[in-house]
Formats: sequence, structure tokens, C-alpha cells
Amino acid sequence: MISKTTADFDEKYIGSVINDRYKIIKLVGTGGMGSVYLAEHEILRKKVAIKILHYEQSKRKDTVERFKREAIAASNIGQDNIVDVTDFGYTEEGNAYFVMEYVEGRSLADVMKEKHILPLEFVVSVASQIAVALYSAHGKGIIHRDLKPENILLATKDNVYPFVKIVDFGISKILQDDMSPDERFRTLTKSGAIFGTPEYMSPEQAAGESVEPASDIYSLGVIMYEMLTGRLPFFDDNYMKILHKHQYEFPELPSNINPDIQPDVNAIIMKCLEKKPFNRYGTMMLLLNDLKNIYIKYNLEEKLSLAFLFNSGTVRSLNPAAEMISSEDIIRMLNSSQDEKIKHVDAEESKPAGNALKIIILILLLALAALVVFTFMRKQNPPMMAERTELSKYDDKKAVEKEAEPQKKEPQTDKKAADTAKKVLKKPVPMMKLTVNSNVKGVRVFNNETGKTICKTPCTKKLPRKESEVIILGFEYEDYSIKPMAVTLDKDMTVNLNLKQEADNG
Repeated sequence: MISKTTADFDEKYIGSVINDRYKIIKLVGTGGMGSVYLAEHEILRKKVAIKILHYEQSKRKDTVERFKREAIAASNIGQDNIVDVTDFGYTEEGNAYFVMEYVEGRSLADVMKEKHILPLEFVVSVASQIAVALYSAHGKGIIHRDLKPENILLATKDNVYPFVKIVDFGISKILQDDMSPDERFRTLTKSGAIFGTPEYMSPEQAAGESVEPASDIYSLGVIMYEMLTGRLPFFDDNYMKILHKHQYEFPELPSNINPDIQPDVNAIIMKCLEKKPFNRYGTMMLLLNDLKNIYIKYNLEEKLSLAFLFNSGTVRSLNPAAEMISSEDIIRMLNSSQDEKIKHVDAEESKPAGNALKIIILILLLALAALVVFTFMRKQNPPMMAERTELSKYDDKKAVEKEAEPQKKEPQTDKKAADTAKKVLKKPVPMMKLTVNSNVKGVRVFNNETGKTICKTPCTKKLPRKESEVIILGFEYEDYSIKPMAVTLDKDMTVNLNLKQEADNG
């Protein structure tokens, strides 16, 4: 709630000039820590936004320090999708303020209220830009911790819309390089304190635990879920119930709400929303890579171009290895038909970078295959020149007998060669390890779609590893009612069940 004193100060600033530099034009918005104004630099005649700390908050040392931290965090990242901070100071009354670039646009929250469900190309564009921006922030030891639609501005830049601008690093966590390992996880907030917006909090943040970059990945997963379904994965009128749901309940599959959502898009969102941080994407760049695959697979470039992002030096410099061809791709190309090889190369040509390297690798592989075949044929049929040299050493009869002996063993040699070729060409099926633990032994774990039993807890089961696919696990134990859980099949997964918390007896 904004007090009358604060409201008076908000009105007082309009029309005034702060520190002989910034003339306040109008109030743009008011939050818990401060108010944001549209202003103009008196000399440069450039529009800027100024955030001034509220009068009451300016008296609190910890709040002023958090305010400073927001300014420092935003100014140190230096990435196009994060609003830049250019100045910091105090008003005559002693209120701290900082100056940032002015963004003409609307918040993602306003867009979602109007559109309800957003198209896939729009969602991929917004999520990709957020991923790149926060990858830059994480690389500099800055975790946002309050990522939500209200803090994501959508503007038009160089004829590109939506162009994302992230604001409000007020409760960001700054991990400084000169900190000791113990100090790196200490912030200005006390241990166990909960800061942020409940609907978008990661489970570890909701529990008041230390957060890492994976916390921002979870929040982005919530935002993608909301953009594609029109609703939050967890909602309730009670603040504490929302926090509890983030920690212990599993969201409904997005495709159950919006049938237009494809399985691989489902998988991306559900991977972001994993309860355990180590089960989510390792970095924002890995998430971006999957988003890029969706962009290419569904020809989203026909509806909305992301060339400015994927072709940018920013993405390539952040993760040059992302464009490298993987070992799995090489095996897949070697074992596929010629038509599939051509299709694979054509699809890769739509990627803006790394094509030359992939083509060179493919050529080298084909040359290697040709060399193997040539060597094998040479052993079976020696050149004529070598044959004549051998004949010159022996009489015709012995030469003929010597030439006849290998021919009797030729079928056996062919069989061995064929068996060897089969072993070389046989592609091992990649597996992932599913581990399920529970506080009560003997919980039946089964495929919720087929009803087939997988194992009984505690257990570890190997399942075929499949990229961008989800399996719905069902659980059964006596008269408990346990909600199904969606897990991805692209990496080892661990599920921990607590029947007292996750099931209602009776």
C-alpha cells in the first residue's frame, strides 16, 4: 500500500528537475520500492526513465542497498534485451534514484490479458530473447529471481516486434567473483526469507533456499506455460498454498489445456518446471537450442523472423559449441538412407551458422567410408600389377594352386566381414535411468497411458532415451490417491515421492 506521504512525493516530482539534469514529465508506474517516471535530459533532450525510491523506503538501509544493487546489476550486464542503467544519485530530499533507457512499449502481462493465448512463434520469440538475456546475466553472476510478465517489456526495435526488454533486478542475486565459496550464496536478504512473486517462484525459492540460475529457468517455464495455455500452472487465493504447490505438486500438461501444443513443446516446458534444479536445463543456452529447433521444425520463420537473434554475434559468442554437430547426429547420418541424409543437410542449411563445418565433417565421413570400402575390395581383389609380380616368382602350376586356395575360404571371409559390418553399423539404443524413491516402500510406478508397470519403489529402471518426449508416470499404493507426474526422457531423472505430502489418504 502506498502511503499519503509517498503519493504526495510522486505528485511533487512531476514538472521538477532533478540535479539540474532530468526534467520529470509524467508518472509511468508505481511499485513496492519506488515509482518510475518519464523524464528528459535537459541538455541532450533525450527521453529517459527514472526510478525514484519511495520516501519511506529511503529511510531503510537494507532497501537502499537493494535499490543500489538493482542499478548495479542492470548496468553491468550490458545486453540489448536488458534495460540499461546510465546514472545513479539522490534527490534533494535524499531519495535514491537511478536513470535507465526509456522503453516505448507494453508489458507482457498487458499483452497476455488482451490475447489470453499467444501463438507459438510469439512465445518462441519472447522466450528465446529472455534466455539470451539471462544467459548473459548468469554469466556475470547475476540471477534475476523475480522474472514475471510484468517485468518483461515488449517494444519495437529496427522493425522487430516483439523486442524484449527485461527490467526490475530489485531482488536479483549478485554472485561476485571475489567472494569465497561460502559468501557466494549470501545476499543482502536473510537466509530463509522469501522474496519474489509466488506464481512464478521456483520450488527452491519458495522454500527460502539458496537459488542458482536454474531458478530463473523455472520462472521462464512458468511464463511459457502461461503464454501458451492462458493460465498459470499453479494458482490459488492463498499465498502459502501457491508456494506449497510449486514445491510438491505437478502441473497439468500444457497440451491438456491447449491441444494445439505439440509434444516437443510440452517437453521443453515440463523440463523447465522440474522440481529439482539439476533436472532442468543446465543453462539458458541449452534451453535456447531447443527453442531454436522448434523454430526451425515448425517453419516459424515464415510467421516471425528471429534472424536478428540467431544470426547475432551474441548467440554465437555465448555458445559457439551449440552449432557443432553432435556425435549422435553423425551416427544418425551414417545409419540413415541417402534421402534422409539429403533431408538432414537441407534442414541444417536453414541454420545461420556452423553449416560449413557440418558439410566438411560430412564430406570427411563419406571419404572415410569410401576408403574403408576401397581397402576391403583391395584385399579381396589384388591389383593386376601385384598379381603379375607374384606369377613371375613361381611356375604357372604353383601360382594357379596358390590362387585357388583363398577362393575356397572366400565365403567364410565374406561372412566374417558381413558380421563385422553389422556390428559396426548396429546403432546402440541410448538409455536413460529413471530412479523413483518414496517414503513408503512398494509404491507401484506405471505408464499412466498404457497401464504397464515400470517398477516398485524404491527402484531404478532403464528406459529408452528419447529427445523432446515425455512419459506420464502413474503411482499406486493401497488406498492413496497420488497425482500422475510428467518426466522427460532425454536425461537421467530422479523422482522423490512423499505420500504424506503428495497424497490424500482415504
